[in-house]
Amino acid sequence: MSDALPPSSRLDRLSPERRALLEKRLRGLAPAAGGAGGAGAARAAGMAADPGAAGAAGIAVDAGAAGAAGAAHETGTVDAAGASRELAAELRGGSGIGPIPAEVWTTLAAIGAREAERLALAPDLVAEAGLEPRLDREAVAFVAAACRRLGVLLQAGEEVTVAGLLREHRLLPRYRKALRRWLDMLAEEGVLARQGEIYRTVRPLSEPLPQDALIDDARRDYYGENLVAVLTGKVHPLEFYLAGGSSKSVEEGYRELPIFRYCNGIASALLAAQVAALPPGRRFRLLEVGAGTGGTTASLLPLLPPERTVYVFTDVSKFFTDLGEQKFGGFPFVRYRELDIERDPVAQGLPAGCCDWLVAAHVLHATRNVHETLVHVRRLLGPGGLLLLLEETRFQRKYHFSMGFLPGFDHFEDYGLRPAHPLLSAAQWCAALRAAGFADAAAFTPAGSAAEVMGVDVLLARAEGG
Repeated sequence: MSDALPPSSRLDRLSPERRALLEKRLRGLAPAAGGAGGAGAARAAGMAADPGAAGAAGIAVDAGAAGAAGAAHETGTVDAAGASRELAAELRGGSGIGPIPAEVWTTLAAIGAREAERLALAPDLVAEAGLEPRLDREAVAFVAAACRRLGVLLQAGEEVTVAGLLREHRLLPRYRKALRRWLDMLAEEGVLARQGEIYRTVRPLSEPLPQDALIDDARRDYYGENLVAVLTGKVHPLEFYLAGGSSKSVEEGYRELPIFRYCNGIASALLAAQVAALPPGRRFRLLEVGAGTGGTTASLLPLLPPERTVYVFTDVSKFFTDLGEQKFGGFPFVRYRELDIERDPVAQGLPAGCCDWLVAAHVLHATRNVHETLVHVRRLLGPGGLLLLLEETRFQRKYHFSMGFLPGFDHFEDYGLRPAHPLLSAAQWCAALRAAGFADAAAFTPAGSAAEVMGVDVLLARAEGG
């Protein structure tokens, strides 16, 4: 997003639904920003949605929130342009730490693997992963409740299509991908049989499913009613799973969620090892994209040497960069600016090769085209620079009722790579990184571990030219 784009222009891009949704979200975030870390309210709720929804997806703040955050129109544009030039000059000045040597890369890869092995054994993470099979089965019952509420799939042989359901029940077109995932899940469970675009009812929902016994009537009624209300636009997704639209309690819970302690623990160990290996007299330049409310940032900043670090905290929304400045004001080496990683960063005023490390926590999946996004990331890194990537790597059925509804999650358009949902496996991420100009890539979550069950990974990649 260009620094010269006034807030009113950003606001004009939003639909009325998104404006209302974002107002609720920002009202909840504002009081929580001072203490709670997090990359997104829904993700903190155990739903793994992320700043990507508000960051990489290009959702701008509403005018009221921008005003509260100090985003003045004329003076803000001038000040932002000047600050952008100063930051570009600061990042160009000096040589950075240079390409990461092969021996440092090997050490970091070993530390990441070792830390992942250790943290994946945390009892609370293991316990959380143990709940996943039941949650997967409950998801079938929730979707069945919504279908019954819509009055569909009740007769053997009944045939439906996604387009037909959208049209006949006046469902919002933006949930087309989510609705297809619902039907595909029911096909996996033998409720439907799919042939091309047509889904034929094999096991009518007029009869109970075995999964129905896992939920009580109150939950069945709640999900049936509210899932349909979300699909029709009568209820915003955040209202469905955040009471009153407030994310404060969720942001507080985010700090304690085992899966995010796992991710941030690995990230911290990697950064600490890099700091220990910094060449003398060189400045360490880091840039974080889609930083959101700073959940990962908070675990990294204390590890950095203030006298020789520049850390650029970026997000597509000025609201979040302003919140970051409030939260991390005690770290004088942090700079704040807007950045849309889906667009060429050089065209947005950042110099090519301006950082030694780039941090992206739970955000890059929420972009239209992964390859294009990674090319932009690569352009920001100097030769041999490192990308620290935290990502969801497995679509879990609970996402049907959480991140799967959020603006940004279904932003993807690279259907050859991501046909049904935006999440890539660790192996797919490594392949995509190499295709975008990274010489080395390593993923750390151990196979068969609780972290793999939870569907997250931490990856490290080294740019070519080292």
